[in-house]
Amino acid sequence: MFHRICLFLLAAAIGVSACSDSVPELRHDGTVPDDLRELADETWNDFLEAFPARWDCIPPPTLHAAWELETRAEYEPGTTTLSVRVPGTPATLRSELIHEFAHHLEFACDEHVDLRPGFLAAQGFDPDTAWFDGDAWETTPSEQYAEAVVELIEGRRTHTGGVIINDAAISAVADWGSGAR
Repeated sequence: MFHRICLFLLAAAIGVSACSDSVPELRHDGTVPDDLRELADETWNDFLEAFPARWDCIPPPTLHAAWELETRAEYEPGTTTLSVRVPGTPATLRSELIHEFAHHLEFACDEHVDLRPGFLAAQGFDPDTAWFDGDAWETTPSEQYAEAVVELIEGRRTHTGGVIINDAAISAVADWGSGAR
């Protein structure tokens, strides 16, 4: 599993710690039951493992469990809060969490714009396509990107929503997340 290496320097009178990077945290509000908290933390760690070069631009999001929600999950950029509808199967919840973590990254990280031209080309979009606009959910580049992140981390998606993700688009996300681009 993933861990950042931290160096701990101990002096006789003073203990000093120095970490190369701090691990972005996932916060939970009071609505999140223990089993979802455990699943979300594991999923967050898997998400971070896919984006090691972007940790410095990922502020902590807050997870909210919603017993009633019109969609399976949603992300609110203004509050950096993601809500997932519960209950749900672990596989579905993981996919929804990863999808919303991807939206958090695209809104929080200014460097995300560097990924977009290559992703658009890989998915067959015109280079001038607006990232957040589409005729429908499945034709919106932002949503296709979030689904590509699910495939990158999970190797598959529990539901496709009519979206086909090209291997080149997944590679573009992986390269950007690792700092290769």
